[in-house]
Formats: sequence, C-alpha cells, structure tokens
Amino acid sequence: MARPPGRRLATRIVRPAAIDPAIWRGLTDKRVTRRDVLRGSSLTGATALAGMLGAGGLSGLLTGCGTGQQPAVADTAGSPAWWRRQKLHHTVNFANWPDYIDVLNNKRPSLEHFTDLTRIRVNYSEPISENLPFYNSIRPSLERKQYTGYDIVVLTNSDPPLAEMINNGWLIPLDQSMMNNFRAYAGSLVRNPPWDPGNTYTMAWQSGWTAIGYNSAQIKDPGDSVGILFDTRFVGKVGMMSDPYELGSVGLLAIGVNPATSTEADWHKAASLLRKQKSEGIVRGYYDQDYIDKLKSGEIIVSQAFSGDIFQANLQQRYQDLRLLMPGEGGMFWTDNMCIPMYAQNPKDAMALMDYFYQPQVEAVVEYYNDYVCPVPDARLILLHPVGWAAQELAAMRHEVGEPPSYTARSPLVFPTPQYEARSKDYRQFENAEELALWDKLFGTIATSS
Repeated sequence: MARPPGRRLATRIVRPAAIDPAIWRGLTDKRVTRRDVLRGSSLTGATALAGMLGAGGLSGLLTGCGTGQQPAVADTAGSPAWWRRQKLHHTVNFANWPDYIDVLNNKRPSLEHFTDLTRIRVNYSEPISENLPFYNSIRPSLERKQYTGYDIVVLTNSDPPLAEMINNGWLIPLDQSMMNNFRAYAGSLVRNPPWDPGNTYTMAWQSGWTAIGYNSAQIKDPGDSVGILFDTRFVGKVGMMSDPYELGSVGLLAIGVNPATSTEADWHKAASLLRKQKSEGIVRGYYDQDYIDKLKSGEIIVSQAFSGDIFQANLQQRYQDLRLLMPGEGGMFWTDNMCIPMYAQNPKDAMALMDYFYQPQVEAVVEYYNDYVCPVPDARLILLHPVGWAAQELAAMRHEVGEPPSYTARSPLVFPTPQYEARSKDYRQFENAEELALWDKLFGTIATSS
C-alpha cells in the first residue's frame, strides 16, 4: 500500500497583500506585548487530570493582549482562579490540517488510546488547509466573544494569524500545571520558542525545515551552502518557492544574514540578489507544493524544499536520489502549534489531550505516520525498541507505512542531529504592518514579475 501523502505543506503559503484589513489593524494597534505580559504576571497551580498529570506551578502569563490595557480582574481566562473553576466535560473538539495524524484502517490509534485512558471523546476534524482562510473563518466568532466550535486549533508560527490571535487576546493562556509531559519530554527546538516565550499559549504539534532538495545523481558535490541555488552551473535547473516568506528568507541567508534579526536594509540587498538570480536565467520556476514533482521528474535538479517532502520521496524506491541539504547558513525552521482559542468550551479536556501527545510512546506512533520533525526526542527510542501500547500499534502500522519504525528513528529529518538543530533559523517576526508591507513589496513580486 502506498504511503499516505502527509500534509501538503504548500498550503501554508500566505500572501501578505491579501491580508484582511482587520489583521492590519491588529498589527498596528497599540497593545500589551507578550514580553510585557510575561514580565508583569505570575500564576500559581491548578488541579490537573487525576491519574494522568501531576500538579505543579503555573508560571508567567495573563491575558490582555490586543487592548493596550491590563485585565481589570484577576479572574480572566487563563488566570489561576479561572483554571481552578474549569471542569472536565469528557469531550474535546480538535481542528487540524489534513493527513496530519496517525491513521490505521480508517481509525486514529492515538486518539482512541487517549479516549480509552481518559474517557474524553475527541471530535477530530481537518478544516485547516491554509492558516489565513481558517483564521478568517473563526475570527467573527472571536470578535463576538463566542465559541468557535474548536477547543484546539493548529496554526503555524511563520504566518501572521498565530501572532494576531496572541496579540488580540484570542488564545487562552495554557494551564502550565497540566503540561507535565511537555516539561519532561519536549525538545529544545519547541520549548520556549521565540514566537511564544515560555510556551504561554502554544505547544508544538509538528515542525519542519525549509532547506534545499537536490538530485544526488545529477549533483555529486552539492557543497554546504545556499549558494547552490544561485550557481550559474545550474542555469534553468533551479526551483525557488513562490511564497514571499520563504523566498525572502533564503535570500537573506544567501547574503549571510539571519532572517529573524534582519533589517530593512538587509531586505533590499536580499531582494536585489534574488532579482539577479532570476535575470540570469538560473531559476526554472517559482513553485508552491509542485516543486517536489519537478524534482522527481528531473525538470529541476535543485530547489528550495520542505524536509518532510524529501523524507517521503525517499520512501519511494525510484526517488531515493533526492537528498536534503541543510546549508551552513541555516534552514528555516517552522512549527505548527496547538493552541486553545478564547471562549473554548472544553479547555481542561483540551489541555489533557495536548499534553498527552508529549508521551514518547504516543508521539512515536504519530511520528511513524507523519515523518516531520518530532517535538519529543525520546520518541526515537520507542521507534527503535517498541514497548507497551506503542509496540502493538507500530507493528499494525508497518504494512501501511512500508519501512520499519527504525527507518523513521534514524532520519535526521525527523530527529535532528546537533548540527541540524544548530543550523535551524527562525522566521522574521514582523513588528508592524509597514514592515510586512515592505517585505511583500520586495519579495512578493519577484516570482510573478516578468
């Protein structure tokens, strides 16, 4: 049986020029920053799910983002008093991207196991094909202070909606006392991330890199640099991404600048290099997800690439010449994040499910299907030496997946080496609408201009 395709990463693409005016206002209105919130608040414990999660301290957050004012009462959503009042309702509504969780015989083993353990029923749906359209679909409810229908949603850190929800106070600060598995097992790449200091609002679902894919049969010595994408030896054989975030980021890496700390002057230099690359005929095309098909067909031999796509291509015998290069300048590291929208009806159940996924056995089963960067490094040990419930599920999934669990365990694209971790770069976090507009003006038209 052919392996399921996994999440189509090109659906993360967002064109800043198309952002709804309400988002522009949210980016420019005066607000309490996450750093201000973290500096000015302190929370203490809440009751955890008995038998699954231990009690512990809850630190570092209060809501109030988006208004420019501190909350009038300490009893606001996410406060200790608020969390103490929450009860388990034994149901949770989870919105995710398509093909992004373990599946076996039309069932989802990890979710069924969770229900067996906790008696919490999971209503799982896949309504998220792009960050911005999904955000626009739930924003009216948030503006009306109403339940969106979801207790958990999964949003990407490199796109504006996640930051907008944080800044508008539309995410419930997490109950840190119900994050015992997260504290014990979360990897360094997803703990205390720059887009959410202290994991105040988010816990990683899965991550990945945008790096460089190449055909090793055609390119024997790829070197160790993003410069391969600008090499005139490969005129007409290079693929670039049409997404302005990805395009601008690799341009900055090519001039030796970290995108996260780049300046407007750096953006101009990077855009100039990318225009030169295009004018010299090096670029065959600017692609969304279909770049992987061009690599497979040989139409291009080197391209910006998503790590998960290269891993999954390697599972197919005839595409094992495709390799991922993590250049010395770095690869862009993105994360899809679980978070709880404001006005959720089942937040305690949501916390229980989110932390459940940070058990190594559970994450091993999820990862064997997904093949993206695993947020739980110890899941690798389970894939190498399956035990308990995971052993049964991994054995059952073997026929559908094809390769043994150890294949996933040994891939640096799933369990990063120290070198890969060191080379992971964060995306630029835009400070205001003017910055976002300039970025789009410089990089958003390169792919489409003649």
